[in-house]
Amino acid sequence: MNPNGGDSDPPPGGDAKEEGIEALRDQEQETSPDFVERVRGKIYRRATVSQFASYSWHLPKMILTELAGLLAHVFSAIGTKKKEP
Repeated sequence: MNPNGGDSDPPPGGDAKEEGIEALRDQEQETSPDFVERVRGKIYRRATVSQFASYSWHLPKMILTELAGLLAHVFSAIGTKKKEP
């Protein structure tokens, strides 16, 4: 290991690895617009499902908190009635 955190010796066959990357780079093809739209649609669907799951998890807690506040307000209003002499 060298002081920068990497290996001091290159891995065996390192040149072959670089040649393989160069060969793959030459095979690059342009993606179709249909493919990009399908991928974008899948990403949007997953984001929507994630938001829906988040809301369905937090909504019951919010409702119970509001209901508890409402009940506390009702009980405090009932308990503070003035008595006439």
